[in-house]
Amino acid sequence: MAVDIHDTFGAGFIGGMVTAILYGITTLQTYLYYVYYPSDPNSVKVLVAFIWVLDTLHVSFMCHALYYYLVTSFDDPNNLGTGVWSLFTSLALNLCMAVLVQTYFTFRISYLTRSNIRWWLTSFIMLFVIAHFAFGLETVILMFIKKEFSALSQITLYAATPFAVTAVLSDVFIAVSLCILLHGNRGSYVETHALVHTLMVYAINRCLLTSAVAVAEVIAFAISPGSLWFIAIDFVIGKLYANSLLASLNSRSALRGHNHTHDDGTSFRVNTINLTGLQSSSDSAGTQSKMTTSTVSPRARVKSIPGGDIDEIANSGEV
Repeated sequence: MAVDIHDTFGAGFIGGMVTAILYGITTLQTYLYYVYYPSDPNSVKVLVAFIWVLDTLHVSFMCHALYYYLVTSFDDPNNLGTGVWSLFTSLALNLCMAVLVQTYFTFRISYLTRSNIRWWLTSFIMLFVIAHFAFGLETVILMFIKKEFSALSQITLYAATPFAVTAVLSDVFIAVSLCILLHGNRGSYVETHALVHTLMVYAINRCLLTSAVAVAEVIAFAISPGSLWFIAIDFVIGKLYANSLLASLNSRSALRGHNHTHDDGTSFRVNTINLTGLQSSSDSAGTQSKMTTSTVSPRARVKSIPGGDIDEIANSGEV
């Protein structure tokens, strides 16, 4: 069948170029993470390494798919309407990255939540994360079965659309939970208000970015499943999730030493913020934790308060 070169080669090429740029940013952020945070828990280090490996595999499969369409099948137009295995596998890798990042953010929310609501809140969010993974896996499997791009419109209603909806809802619930937790524990200090406001903006922006791309992907898929525009968008979305995780980890030093300004125009530096009120302590069930702030000199060593250090908040995935 004849295929419009702009909707196949053009879409795949544009998506590939943007993806390559974002992969470079992912690699740089991964390098910076290991340089500046060598004392992080091994579990987080392994997660970062695993995300980078998945991202690298995704770029490799993407390049294979583009080579297949642009070089191997250049003189065989009939192959341009059929999905190659590496193309659909790259979608599965992006799905895995998205679910891993969402799961990480969910567990950070669980850590920061009081024990009396921790289980049901985490379970509620994870329900949508698991649904996102299930519908995404269903979509990839059906793509392997259908193969022809022209036949993919048949899975829009019961696979692709629920896939996008659950992805958006997962991100929204994660962002809303973080904002509620942060807003409810702002305290009475100007410093705390400023930092919490910044973290809330980060959480909302991350949610809006990934959600907008997910919606754009399903719209492109519904309108023109026979083209590669929805694939081009999907190339990018995995990099957004990977970079949102890495940005949340790498921004901790900047947030810890961020300068703010009082209402009277004087500046101050927030180095440590105790937010233990975000979670309950088993040995102080009857004690209400208070939010405190401290300003220290640039040379002073910032102490890590379990459950309350700024690392715990910046680590919870607001970016």
